[in-house]
Amino acid sequence: MKKIKDLGEFGLINRLSRNFKHHLSDTLLPLGDDCAAYSTSSSKNQLVSTDALVENIHFKLSTISAEQLGKKAIAVNISDIAAMGGIPTRILITLGISKNISSIFLGQLYKGIQKTCQHYNIELFGGDTVSSPKCFFINITIIGETKKGKLFTRKGAKKGDLIFTTGTLGDSSLGLKIQSGKKWKCSAKSRKHLLTKHLTPTPRLKESQLLAQSTFKINSMIDISDGLVQDLHHICKQSGTGALIFEEKLPQSSAFSKVCSDNNLSFAPFILNGGEDYELLFTLPVDGVKKLYWQFEKAEALVTHIGEITQPSEKVSLLKKNGKREILPQSSGFNHF
Repeated sequence: MKKIKDLGEFGLINRLSRNFKHHLSDTLLPLGDDCAAYSTSSSKNQLVSTDALVENIHFKLSTISAEQLGKKAIAVNISDIAAMGGIPTRILITLGISKNISSIFLGQLYKGIQKTCQHYNIELFGGDTVSSPKCFFINITIIGETKKGKLFTRKGAKKGDLIFTTGTLGDSSLGLKIQSGKKWKCSAKSRKHLLTKHLTPTPRLKESQLLAQSTFKINSMIDISDGLVQDLHHICKQSGTGALIFEEKLPQSSAFSKVCSDNNLSFAPFILNGGEDYELLFTLPVDGVKKLYWQFEKAEALVTHIGEITQPSEKVSLLKKNGKREILPQSSGFNHF
């Protein structure tokens, strides 16, 4: 019998859910995407997602403030709604409170939650609080909505689609690394940038809405939470395709590039497998590219062409700067166990 760690997050989900039948006629996406989705009216779909952050798995209380944790808990859930082309509307919060947690800590946590909810016009709708014997955790259930015909999913990428990502990649995982006790060659400005990307990520809701309001077709989309390679594999698996990523086109921030260079670090593990970037990864046909670039002139984040969708036999591969191809296995990425 396989251990849970050997199954991995998605193997475990598949095993636990395989005997459930989805029989409700209004269910659009029951399992296997960033959100579940169901139809609520002739013009809108409802989105629901949930994410937990667990002490010593997803964060350490010694390296993140309570307010930052509150902001991040909401932001990563908003990112799931953004990946579907939706607008977040309500949240429910469950807290598992360990003995070392004070009322002051919880007050600061909710300060971060309130600021983020206010910024994105989200209503706190309910929740639960329980005692946790060993560690603190926070679980958010988020509710949102999309317009009919503008529900983006992981399934739908087609051979010949171009692959794009918003923003830059690798900043969060490098920010996590420089939190270690080792002394890094890193300016105060670069350190602040990388830690901010890790501790208080910005969900790409504005960019998602630019795509949802566009006249060109988005064939598939996901947010990069488990790492570029892992999340691209999700698109390819559900779409029945392969993918080719161009190493020379992977977007890097100046802070990321300098810290990697100054510390003799390879950029590839951070960009390809690091996770928690919370950028949007999406595919579209070639004929929509000009309109895409025009739309994103209005956005705060970059949009970069990083690859193309291929036939399934080519798997998920990296075209390196030296011209060689390297197959990128699905196992790479963040492991929640």
